[in-house]
Amino acid sequence: MSPDSSITLENVFSVIKENAKGNIGIICLNAIIELSLKEELEEFLKYQGIQIPSDSNLTNLEIFKYICRHFHNNYLADDKNQALYSDSLNYIGDTILRDKNLYNNLVMNDFLSKKEVINVFSDFCADLGISVYSTSQIEDYSLDLYLTKKTPFLKTEAVFVRMGKELDEAEYAETLRLMEKSSEIAYWTVLVITPLGAAKVGLHKLIGDLDKLGVWLYIIDPILQRVLGVFKGSKSKTYDSDIRDNFIQKLPREPIRAPSQIIKFSKYNLEDSESYKTKDFRKYEILTQDKHKKLIEFLNETPEYRNIFNSIIIMHQSTGTPMVSYSKSLNKNNEILISGFLTAMDDFVQRIGGARSMKEINYKNFFVQAAYGEKIKLALFLSEPADEILKERLSYFVNYFEKNYESDINKFRTTGDTALFEDKEIVPIIKHVLKI
Repeated sequence: MSPDSSITLENVFSVIKENAKGNIGIICLNAIIELSLKEELEEFLKYQGIQIPSDSNLTNLEIFKYICRHFHNNYLADDKNQALYSDSLNYIGDTILRDKNLYNNLVMNDFLSKKEVINVFSDFCADLGISVYSTSQIEDYSLDLYLTKKTPFLKTEAVFVRMGKELDEAEYAETLRLMEKSSEIAYWTVLVITPLGAAKVGLHKLIGDLDKLGVWLYIIDPILQRVLGVFKGSKSKTYDSDIRDNFIQKLPREPIRAPSQIIKFSKYNLEDSESYKTKDFRKYEILTQDKHKKLIEFLNETPEYRNIFNSIIIMHQSTGTPMVSYSKSLNKNNEILISGFLTAMDDFVQRIGGARSMKEINYKNFFVQAAYGEKIKLALFLSEPADEILKERLSYFVNYFEKNYESDINKFRTTGDTALFEDKEIVPIIKHVLKI
């Protein structure tokens, strides 16, 4: 098949969508491109040999159109590509995600806090008239949530929540085992997963495995703020009401979400007309112009913790020497705040240096949330106490920083050279991960 000379930058998206099999993608390619830095896109274009006008200041969306047209024509011109991929959209998506920087944009914009996923799904269930119970204190069955609803008979659901960052082959196999076992205590079993998690397993494999177990599948997309009802499960064949009742006795007396009677809790959208039409789901999606505008609105929303954030200090674990610091505003008060805190470092080290858990202390009318890894520790200055989601994100950042800057941390220990850590690179990561 020859390249299509009729494809223009104006119609490239519609042509690709018309030829795609399935119209609901779990990974939005528009979002990956919009979340990319210009330097990352320029490097990708150069590596792939994609030509764009050199004298124009193109938007990321315009660059994306050049990328799509280039790879759509490559797909049509190469029989091998057509043999490997069912349509050009899958070829485009896989090629984009093979780029390390662009793939990292998917990883960093998946859910970074499990509590965040649980909150979103709990709100969604409450709007459906379902009571949501935490099972965090119950070791049996290793559930994340337990749902109940009387209709008029008691219907129950065992819920497992999995994020992309934690899901590998071994974790997925263990999740399947746990879901099969949980079927004896619940009428239905549910898997809640993120787009990255579904992509790592493989959407078709995931659906096939859950079909065998009769498990419901929901994918929660944090970028487009949507709940995708992908697969409708079946009633458990091993359900035992006596075992169920014994498990229910261990639940907390109060749910973490009761059915909403007056207001709608969830900010995430579920399209009823698209739900559970499993054959309509696919791995990748390109947005229409209207949906792309909505994406930009989501990306421009005020970060959740910006209003309570003041400052952050990243220090070497053993020496206590500051490596990186960032404040909301560069004023004398913040300089005094950080300077005073460092003067009191000995007391701080005594409070957090010997433990291995998140700790919170008060300093100068601020709540200081402490976190540490093997080689660094940090202090986050807030006007209000950190909630569980922010604590989990802080823990994620510590692990991310130690993994990606390991050699610089080792050099810093001997040189004390803060120039090893560039603010223009690190500060945007801090702001994104901590939602400040």
